[in-house]
Amino acid sequence: MIFLKPLFSSKPPLNTLLFKEGKSGVVSQSYGKNLFFIFLLISISFSADNRLRLKKANVLENKTINGEAIKFISGNVVFTKGTLTLNCQEGRHYERNELAILYRRVSAIQEGRTLTCDTLKFYSAEDRILSIGNPHVWDQDYDLKADSITVFTEQDSGVALGNVTLKQKGQIITANRIEYQKDPEKDGVSYTAIGNVMIEDSSRIATCGMARYNRSDEITILEIEPEIKDNGRILSGEKIVLTYSEEELKKLHIPKKAFALTPVNGYQQSKHDSLTFGDTLDFQDIMEGSLLTSFFKEGILDSLRIEGMAKTFYHVFDDSIYQGKNNASGDTIIMTFLNDELDQLRIIGGSEGKYIPDSVSNDLDFPIIYSADKIQYRLKDEETDFEGHANIKHEKTNLEAGFVTVNWQTSMLNALPKLEGDTLSEPIFPIIKEKGKDPMSGDAITYNLDTRKGRITKGHTKADDGYYTGNQIRNETEKVFFIENSTYTTCDLDTAHFHFESTKMKVIQNDVVIARPIILHLGQIPIFGIPLGIFPHKGGQRHSGWIMPSYGETKNRGQYLQGLGFYWAVSEFWDSKFLVDFGDREGAVFKINNAYRMRYKFNGGLSIRNQQHLTDSKNISDITETRRSSTNIRWNHTQKLRNNQSFNANVTYSSSGDYDFSKKYGHSEADRMNQKAISNVSYSKRWPKAKNSFSGSYYSNRDLLIDDKINPFSAYYVTPTKAGTQLNIVNRTFPKFSFRHGQSNLVPTLAKDKKWYNTITWNYGLSFNNKDRDYYESVYIDSSNSFGWTDSTGKLVTQNEQNSGWVHTSSINAPQKVFKYISVNPSMNLKSVWVDESFDGDWNDSTHSFTKFEKQGFAARTTGSFSMNTNTQIYGLFPIPFGPVRAVRHVMSPSIGYSWTPDFSKPLFGKDLGYVITETDSTGKEYYHDKFAGTMAGNTPRSERKSMSFSLNNVFQAKMKKGDEEKKVDLLSWRMSSSYNFAADSMNLSNLRSTVRSKIAGKLNLDLNMTHDFYKYNTDRKKRIAEFNLNENGFIEPRLTSARLSTGFRFSGKRWAGKIEEEEAKDTTEVDEDLAGPGLINPLKNMRNTLNNKNLWKTNISLSYSYSATNPANPRKTFWVNTNSSINVTQKWRVSYRARFDLILRDLVSHSFSIHRDLHCWELSLHWTPSGLGQGINFKLNVKSPTLKDIKIEKKSGVFSGPRL
Repeated sequence: MIFLKPLFSSKPPLNTLLFKEGKSGVVSQSYGKNLFFIFLLISISFSADNRLRLKKANVLENKTINGEAIKFISGNVVFTKGTLTLNCQEGRHYERNELAILYRRVSAIQEGRTLTCDTLKFYSAEDRILSIGNPHVWDQDYDLKADSITVFTEQDSGVALGNVTLKQKGQIITANRIEYQKDPEKDGVSYTAIGNVMIEDSSRIATCGMARYNRSDEITILEIEPEIKDNGRILSGEKIVLTYSEEELKKLHIPKKAFALTPVNGYQQSKHDSLTFGDTLDFQDIMEGSLLTSFFKEGILDSLRIEGMAKTFYHVFDDSIYQGKNNASGDTIIMTFLNDELDQLRIIGGSEGKYIPDSVSNDLDFPIIYSADKIQYRLKDEETDFEGHANIKHEKTNLEAGFVTVNWQTSMLNALPKLEGDTLSEPIFPIIKEKGKDPMSGDAITYNLDTRKGRITKGHTKADDGYYTGNQIRNETEKVFFIENSTYTTCDLDTAHFHFESTKMKVIQNDVVIARPIILHLGQIPIFGIPLGIFPHKGGQRHSGWIMPSYGETKNRGQYLQGLGFYWAVSEFWDSKFLVDFGDREGAVFKINNAYRMRYKFNGGLSIRNQQHLTDSKNISDITETRRSSTNIRWNHTQKLRNNQSFNANVTYSSSGDYDFSKKYGHSEADRMNQKAISNVSYSKRWPKAKNSFSGSYYSNRDLLIDDKINPFSAYYVTPTKAGTQLNIVNRTFPKFSFRHGQSNLVPTLAKDKKWYNTITWNYGLSFNNKDRDYYESVYIDSSNSFGWTDSTGKLVTQNEQNSGWVHTSSINAPQKVFKYISVNPSMNLKSVWVDESFDGDWNDSTHSFTKFEKQGFAARTTGSFSMNTNTQIYGLFPIPFGPVRAVRHVMSPSIGYSWTPDFSKPLFGKDLGYVITETDSTGKEYYHDKFAGTMAGNTPRSERKSMSFSLNNVFQAKMKKGDEEKKVDLLSWRMSSSYNFAADSMNLSNLRSTVRSKIAGKLNLDLNMTHDFYKYNTDRKKRIAEFNLNENGFIEPRLTSARLSTGFRFSGKRWAGKIEEEEAKDTTEVDEDLAGPGLINPLKNMRNTLNNKNLWKTNISLSYSYSATNPANPRKTFWVNTNSSINVTQKWRVSYRARFDLILRDLVSHSFSIHRDLHCWELSLHWTPSGLGQGINFKLNVKSPTLKDIKIEKKSGVFSGPRL
């Protein structure tokens, strides 16, 4: 803060006077001594007039120079003119020009004023003195020095130039130029100081480019970069105006760009001893705004006002100990002072600020951000008021209220809706918001900043989707609150449809709410009570709690409970779910699902499932005697490591010999026999810039029923029919690793204009697999002339097979542009496999077979393929002005592709590759032995394929104009495709497939898919034959083998009468589920109608027609129609109807009715399917809130009863 005292006690001149000296020639002439007495008599005779008179001189010499008489005088010279007396030791007097020039010990005295200098020119006619050579003017009120001073004797004014110094009333004014004037009635001069102005008094210095002081008005104006310094304080602005009264400063005004800076210092509290000082601190307090006005009483600052984007930045000290810094701003800042010390500070209009506490001397670790319409600091009382839309933020806490007052002595904060006695402002009820906690509000809030305890009067808060109220809410700790005479509900009405009441309630943030006793009210009527109630209170976070089951009854399961359990939120990184399913005719299932997750690092889960299933009984009481058990453990883990690395694991364990009873019903025997424990672990690493990647993995597959499959007394025994039949025990792959280099340019370049070879790309992959397999092998048993899994000694025949190999893959692509518009992309793929063993074969002519024997050693096989695709686009534009349509564009995209895969069992380019041995018997039949069959390489491709594919895609688009806007609309797309295999023996042409899609008027989707066959169908042999299907003119006429047409409509309206408001097409792909089969949809998925509240009714209709004529003599057709209609009978009642029709059989396949009633915080629903596989009924009355979802009345039957165990 800057404290200002009177700076000035004199005034600047009222007028600025500028003069120029004249020049004349000089002529010398001597006169006699007798002439001296003549001039003396003349001067005496005219002494009464107001002219310059020579009163005295020791020597007088008259000369005429250039026709002008000049007096040369010396020795104690005295001139007078009225009250003015001039003294010197030497001079000249030009009577005609009324000019006197004085030298040596020059002085001028007039009515108490004195001027001294080395040289003086007095222009008598103008009453003007020009003094140079150490000129000095003074009287009892002021003192003036400069390089030259011009004095106007009749007005007591003048102009001082060069190194000017003016002293008056204890002030020293220096400048390049000062123009001054003294009023005879005043005791000081008014002045205008220009250039490097400095005004000093006993305690302050003012500097500027120009200063004007009016002694009559006692106003000083500082302009051109004005600045005032007072004991280190600095005050500046575009202009500074100081107003005095009887030499006492009354007002200081800065009309623009006001800025004030005050240095402050103190000590930092010692980090080791709170009673001692730490380091010395030096800061600068800053205050700025568009306009500044301050008022003074008896020379002491009384008040200060800053307007227009006012800002203040100051540092807070308590007994010289630094506490923190505060940055506040607003439209206006007003400061009032008492006994020269700041008493109150008010910020008005858009008030806001930020207090940053010192971390050493305060317990506060975070800044306090605040705002209000008005802020008032009462420094003597150590209180702060925030009035109107008060908002205070600290760390994660935010307080909002109409009025907030803080007593810093007692550390008490009080928040009210508005200031008492304020009848104009709208109340803003206090509300506290804290991150991770639910907001609390009330009529009043009292809070102790030190203890962090407080209370809320008539408070209420929202938790998740529930509402709490209480006559008084007080906190015991940061997380524990107590509420007296509390209520809880999820209904948001002032008078809730239902609520729970409790005299005492304890709220533990992010945990639970405990209330005792607790009474349920419907409306305002108490229904029932319990001594203790516990509710989750997690603020939207996961929380532990019971999982309520669903109840039902079915023929197979009997009466059942589904999903009874407990959810345990152990921490934010781990949770567990314990579940039990129970059916009195099937048994029980116990499940534990654990999940863990560390964001951006890893996640995974561990699940345990145990089944206790009834086998030979339908009575749950027999489960201890007739049951089978199964335990499954599954662990999965995914982890992202640094530097583009990842780790994945999926491990499964199941109790040996037991199978998954969930597959007992509705699955084939093969499914029930396929019980395996599969585990895998993998690691991968990527190098994105180099386009390289590496991965390694472990894989295991164990048959859980292997012991039953080889046990002749088991129901799952597999009977071998020949020797050499194998049953896998376990398959393992370790190690397995692979390396891959992604697509890269063969000849990379950064040039914009690329050559043809710059577009060639390649990739490469390398993998290694090491497989280990344990298996049982069947043998021939002589004694029984049969096959079995044990030899003649009864010992199981166990075998082990190990296989490993390297696989290299690569491809090269060379996309090019031909004739600018045609794209051509040739591509070649190669695969090379290296193994450490292969199988040779010896041909036996008698048996026409190969004898296979193993051959150790390195063997390699390389295969590959070649392909080339070419495509282009052809555009056509048809100007068809019709309505908003301006033109129709046709885009035709033909594509032709060729691919070749050789037969690697035959010589390639004249060279026998040796992968396959070929022998021919006497009838010409060929027999093959593949050396790589049974190895990691697998079977060698033996079928050559030379095919050419061709397709044509047509797109029709309309160019529409609506107003000034033009847009493109798709009308129709039509795609056809087929291929020709040159290597096939017959029927080289594949089927012609066509797809037509259209959106009519942007509302109706139409999809048509067709398949045509070029060849005839032999109805007697029931298969295609190698003859083209020709018409009567001998042209090929592809026959239609299948077709599907689907479409959909949607209608809706706002009123019962009137035109349909909306007709929009529904994507026909959405009806695929409906077309899956009659009555197979889960009705629960359609319980909630999607009818928009803005629409009174809505109807969806979807149609699907399919035709299949693979055998023309036995074509098959289906025609389904699905409808879904909803109507809002009232704002609260909604009725829906779904139906499915078979138009071929003219049969209603299935239909269902739904009724929904919105009861505000409750809801009622009824869904009824009268017939079909989905037959059943579901009635439910429940609270909407997910927190209280278990408060419900529900009745299920049929398909709504849920799945089996």
